[in-house]
Amino acid sequence: MDMTNLINAFGFPTVCVIACGLFILKMWEQQISDKEKLYIELDKSRTATEKAIDVIKGYSEKLNIIESDVKEIKEKVVG
Repeated sequence: MDMTNLINAFGFPTVCVIACGLFILKMWEQQISDKEKLYIELDKSRTATEKAIDVIKGYSEKLNIIESDVKEIKEKVVG
């Protein structure tokens, strides 16, 4: 059925309410889909952040070792 037949059969307000309801349903489904995609991207971001934190911790430990080595060398040279 085309819109003219629907309006003639059920009336404009009824067809308009149904059309608005269908529009809202489609928008709601799109919102749910977008949220799920966002959650997936957030999970990927969280994983990448955790990996970056681990790398930074490793570099921090190496830097502490280098600093202590430099202090020892400096004490030997100066002392």
